[in-house]
Amino acid sequence: MVEPRPIFADLIGLISAADLAALWGYSGPNSAFRDFCAKMRISPIPGRPGWYDPRLVRRRMDEAQGLAMLPAPPVAEREMTPLERRKARNGQI
Repeated sequence: MVEPRPIFADLIGLISAADLAALWGYSGPNSAFRDFCAKMRISPIPGRPGWYDPRLVRRRMDEAQGLAMLPAPPVAEREMTPLERRKARNGQI
């Protein structure tokens, strides 16, 4: 029988510099890779050189592509009903 893993184990994951470099097409974690990371403001985990937080990497890549924090689409305002106008006028809303 397989012992169940804690739920939070899937949320705590790091990626090594070698794996990240390979994913991005670099031959390894060389100076070009480190320069790219510095340009994108992607830094290793404090106290763990050579290991990166995948969530930070994804956030920085989204920012670089203009995908981070896109504004919410505007909500069309509807006209108030007569009942809502009366309540607003009387201070009941």
